[in-house]
Amino acid sequence: MVALSSLLFFLAAVAAVYGGVSQPCENPDAEVLILGAGMSGISAARTLYENGVTDFIILEQADRVGGRMRSTELAGTTIDIGPQWLFTSEDPTDTSNPSNILYQFAQECGLELRSGGLGTRGSIIYDRDGTDITTSLLPVFGRYAVAEAAALQLGARLDEEDPEGTTDFSVEVGLRLSGWNPRSPEEQLVEYINFDFPVTQTTSFVSFRRRFGRDRRTFPIIHVVTDQRGYAYLAECIGQEFLNTSRLRLNTRVSAIQYSDECVCATAQENGVTRQYCAPYAIHTFALGTLQFEAVQFEPPLPESKVFAFNLQQPSVFQKAWIVFNESFWDTNVDFIIILDPILGREYFPVFWPIGASYPGNPPILEVLLSGETSLSVGLQDPKITQGQIVEILGRIYGDSVTEPVDIFQHDYATNPYFYGNLETSTVGVTRQTFAEYAAPVGRLYFSGAGTHVTNTSNLQGAYYSGIDTANAILEDIRGCTLDCQNGAACVNDGSGFTCMCTAAFEGDLCETFISDDREDVGELVGIIIGTMVGALLLIVLIFLAIVAIYYYRKRQYGGGDIAVNRGAQ
Repeated sequence: MVALSSLLFFLAAVAAVYGGVSQPCENPDAEVLILGAGMSGISAARTLYENGVTDFIILEQADRVGGRMRSTELAGTTIDIGPQWLFTSEDPTDTSNPSNILYQFAQECGLELRSGGLGTRGSIIYDRDGTDITTSLLPVFGRYAVAEAAALQLGARLDEEDPEGTTDFSVEVGLRLSGWNPRSPEEQLVEYINFDFPVTQTTSFVSFRRRFGRDRRTFPIIHVVTDQRGYAYLAECIGQEFLNTSRLRLNTRVSAIQYSDECVCATAQENGVTRQYCAPYAIHTFALGTLQFEAVQFEPPLPESKVFAFNLQQPSVFQKAWIVFNESFWDTNVDFIIILDPILGREYFPVFWPIGASYPGNPPILEVLLSGETSLSVGLQDPKITQGQIVEILGRIYGDSVTEPVDIFQHDYATNPYFYGNLETSTVGVTRQTFAEYAAPVGRLYFSGAGTHVTNTSNLQGAYYSGIDTANAILEDIRGCTLDCQNGAACVNDGSGFTCMCTAAFEGDLCETFISDDREDVGELVGIIIGTMVGALLLIVLIFLAIVAIYYYRKRQYGGGDIAVNRGAQ
């Protein structure tokens, strides 16, 4: 009996580990929990609401919606410190282009944008001593453009030859194959401006297939958001129909998530009080960095396939610092001031943005933008150190006209446990399957966010559309299967949506193909083999239990001592 109970306990433990805890929610707080009120969470909530699922609760750690869309006040002006730009196609008014969806919302919500896209005012490039070298670098920019065009052709050829994307290498290798192999400081700077700066990572780190293949997305027009309500107002406006105190819990930090096939519970600290929220469904929209740095604990632990998938993505830091002076002494008629410093390198404060010129009143604010490894180190250092480094560089460019700064602000995306980065970047080896694994639900816990979106991995469009996709998957599960399955096929949810599962004798999209007798015979043979193996296993278990029973019986018969010894005594 001891052995039998141990065996049953072992089987129960295996079932618990591999099958999850499948108990329905008792007294659920809502039908759906949405974890995070960034663009993805708001988009998911809007989709649920418009489709009749109005019983949901949004948990957000900040004091307003918007997620990584945050702002601060400098020189009497509200400045966005997270996303600052709104990307569109050449014609932002083209409603048929999905790239323009946020611009359409911006127009409906009255979000203020700077007239003229970013870049239309041009740039000026200085060497480390303050000499204007813009014209001399134009041929280098031209050579990079030629190599980039060749890289796009290489990406298209790889997509045709290897549609699954299994062959991959770094952008550095792809550009080298396309004729670009930077050696001089000028070439290094041009590569930084064209790639590192917008992508936030170096060419040696990023997947070539993701940047130059079929899923590449470019946005020709970049609009600067100048609304004094902050960029996050756009998320508030999109959710204005359903955002209220009964559905939105601000200042609520989720620390643990328990999930199963029937229920999801989130443990959260709400205004200093710990409580649990439960629902039959939940959507995880937290930033990629929170998953990699395990800011939230999962029970049971997430599957290895999902952990591997989101670790192939890289949370990047597009580090920014804003420095305020009493007056502007720099070029205010350009969009970017770029500095070539062959001594300190291409990542050492190469790009300044006279951001104040985009706002009414032209406040004297310079913004510094950093990508790559330097962005992380600057994000970790004291802002006063950053201020000293910036003033030293500006002194070489503008000389005695540089005045003492009156304020500096540096965002905390590198260290903030709610983000650990402000963008997602695909490393070498990331495929569409990687995104599918990242987004796939575990039990009733679904995953959303820009990092799960194949074509818009690092922008707000990706967050918006991923929210819609995830909400639709939940709606499909709630409503049940609507597929017309033929020939008696069963409609089942395979984790990615409903599909028709054919009976043993049929196959094909509509279960319309009859399997031949030979294949049926093979199926029967496989069934016989499996049945024989199961029977043999059960026989072994029974023999083991019989031996154990005989052992304990003989042991009791001979007084509990060692059997061999007792026999010798006789």
